[in-house]
Amino acid sequence: MKTFLRRLEILNFLQSQHIAVSTDTIVNHLENSGHLDSNQIQTRSLFRLIQRDLNFLLGDKSDDFEAIENNKEQLTYDSFDEFDNDFGLGVEKGTGKSLLWKLSPYQKLNYDFERMPAFMALALSLSEKHLKQVLPSETRIELKKLFENAQDKLIKSEQKLSSRHYQRLSQSVEFFQRGQRLQAASFNPNILDTIYRAILLGKRVTISYLRGQTAKEYELHPYGVVIMLPKLYLVAKKHEASPEHQSFRSFLVHKIQDIAIEQNANHVPDNFDLRQYLDAGHMDVFLSYDDQGHHTLLLEVSASKNSNLIEDLKENPLSPDQELTQINTETWHLSATVKRTIQLKNWLMALGNQAKILSPKLIQDDLLQAIDAIRARY
Repeated sequence: MKTFLRRLEILNFLQSQHIAVSTDTIVNHLENSGHLDSNQIQTRSLFRLIQRDLNFLLGDKSDDFEAIENNKEQLTYDSFDEFDNDFGLGVEKGTGKSLLWKLSPYQKLNYDFERMPAFMALALSLSEKHLKQVLPSETRIELKKLFENAQDKLIKSEQKLSSRHYQRLSQSVEFFQRGQRLQAASFNPNILDTIYRAILLGKRVTISYLRGQTAKEYELHPYGVVIMLPKLYLVAKKHEASPEHQSFRSFLVHKIQDIAIEQNANHVPDNFDLRQYLDAGHMDVFLSYDDQGHHTLLLEVSASKNSNLIEDLKENPLSPDQELTQINTETWHLSATVKRTIQLKNWLMALGNQAKILSPKLIQDDLLQAIDAIRARY
């Protein structure tokens, strides 16, 4: 995989250059861009590694390459047909014994790597399938050819058992929304692109955000985008002076009516981690704004022999400290640290008569109030 990405970077670098560049220049670029580690590989070995990469990119003329590197004074333009390869790569004599490399200005970069490993093709195929709706549009455009070649790689390799399995696997991985499925709200992809661009540039944004029937304007410090099927959220901090408003908030992307990138810098704490933010439950919806603390929930769970509830709870605990204690053949006690959220209330209601809340009374009351409200509707 590293080899594939390194060769791809060589082609990208050459495409960005207006003049032919030496092998040394390519090596320096790869070191600076993190595609080579000079601390682990000696300089001479680095040079020979890139020679092999360029050798491969030249195609079937590659067998002459090391001989040419060792005897460059014999090189003539007839030694290679300029740009006569899949990637439009050309080579010419430089000063002394150096070789200079360039891409044809008339040929777009071709990512059709015949030796793309099947696992790479599978990864690209799955990425396109599941991330195309949330990737920045510029990224989708840049990767379009790569995605197409990945699919082509899997299809063309069907005669090989392992590759046929890769093709089958690419069609056999799906995301699924648990519970009652809801249709995803439509959103303007340009809004999402602007969010990504602001994060990339480290700039604030001003958004027009729909609350009910009224749009309200906010100046935000954007940090990231969270996918919670079927919704997309922007996680950001409001630009307000008072300390009590400095916490991060989530904004539904489909409710953002308009967005503009500001010139002012985006201020996000260095220690802020989006994964930790989510794991801490900050995307949960609390039943009470004044109570966002932890509670020890004690349930009496009834599960018959044909029920998978206990097995599910063992495999998917309610919390890291969950404890399950068997009372008799069909009764268990569950203890777990939870927060008073809508998610917890809905989960408890979905259990129906399979669970009884023993404590705390506060969560008992949350459930009873919800049941009374439902009964009142009928």
